[in-house]
Amino acid sequence: MSGAGRPRPSGIVLAGGAGRRMGRPKAPISLDGRPLVVMAAETLRSLCDYVVVVSRTDVALPVLPSGTHLAHDLPGPDAPLTGVVTGLAAVPDGDVLVIACDMPFAAPALRALATVPPGIAAVAAADGRPQPLCARYPRRQALLVGRALLDAGEERAMALPRAMGARQVEVPASALANLNTPDDLRRAALRMAGCAA
Repeated sequence: MSGAGRPRPSGIVLAGGAGRRMGRPKAPISLDGRPLVVMAAETLRSLCDYVVVVSRTDVALPVLPSGTHLAHDLPGPDAPLTGVVTGLAAVPDGDVLVIACDMPFAAPALRALATVPPGIAAVAAADGRPQPLCARYPRRQALLVGRALLDAGEERAMALPRAMGARQVEVPASALANLNTPDDLRRAALRMAGCAA
């Protein structure tokens, strides 16, 4: 339970990306001595009662934190929306926090999303630009909407918060930095070390 007796949300880590621009899957990549997927799962474990990592069977994941569950992508397009829907199908009813594993500085954004009242869809945004892979959803409604979007041929991650009229929660742009390339990874390592990136 969270403050004021509210139940804590569940958490979904998206960890199935091929990492084409990175040259390898991102989930097992280490930053500051820890795999990205482990960092994301640990951040969610501090905010959530139930955490599931969603990945593909061909991604070699490291050992996940104790109490973290694993779900493999359901059949469908190789797209983040498939991962979100897979995660929504794997967690209990209630609210759900979603984070991509390649966002190692997202803890402030997730904490901000955790304060959104229950039952309201919300997406983290910086300077008015939403990041659909850092979001909060009421699980049952989001699962129905997400499945309908996939059935209609939609693959874009942003389609789900748009379809649900998600509220934007402004956070610092630094919290939404994601790692897409080796240069991004080098800058993140410098940031972790307290250096100017």
